[in-house]
Amino acid sequence: MELKKAIEERSSVRGFLPDPVSKETLENVIRLATHAVSAENCQPWEIAVVTGDVLKKVTEDNSECLREGLPTSDLYVPAMGDYKPRRVEVGKMLFSAMEIAREDKEKRFWWLSRGYRFFDAPVGIVLYIDKELDENCYRFDVGCLAQNITLAAMEYGLGTCVAYQPIEYERGIRQHLSISDDKILVAAVAIGYPDWEFAANKVRTPRLPVEEVTTWYGFDE
Repeated sequence: MELKKAIEERSSVRGFLPDPVSKETLENVIRLATHAVSAENCQPWEIAVVTGDVLKKVTEDNSECLREGLPTSDLYVPAMGDYKPRRVEVGKMLFSAMEIAREDKEKRFWWLSRGYRFFDAPVGIVLYIDKELDENCYRFDVGCLAQNITLAAMEYGLGTCVAYQPIEYERGIRQHLSISDDKILVAAVAIGYPDWEFAANKVRTPRLPVEEVTTWYGFDE
């Protein structure tokens, strides 16, 4: 797929077909993704790719934690201030697409729980770094890797959703993937073949115009 087209058409996929994704295909995606920029070429990322029974164990543990109301990590802090309206807007768009009413607590909980299950994707990817690294610097590098994963996946007809929910309860992730406490969980990626009939997958979020987010210096008027 042409890079420009991939960047313009990339979107978060929250509904997947049950079709398995081959290890070879996933290796190709990750191989491309690891060409991401990193500070001093440290390539700080570590990657766990999980499917099948192991993924089921992780998602079942996450679901149990959610049902019990256990506290999550402080990995994700909702955007507030001037940024909150954008977060609220995408929530409204998704709930509208899925026909989830504000007062429908049962369906809202169902929607919330899907995030902790990697959106029921056939494959989950967990990205993490060593605790010895400077989080401020190397989280950025992992973000570059995650973006590359989302774009490389499209070359193989796959869809993705970068998310924090699958790793907010660390218990199951660390236990079933043998990720030790000296590693910092950074982000997760749900990946699989998109179900384009799933209503949320039809949502396209707007982007701010260039002139609103960019200040130019030294250019002729």
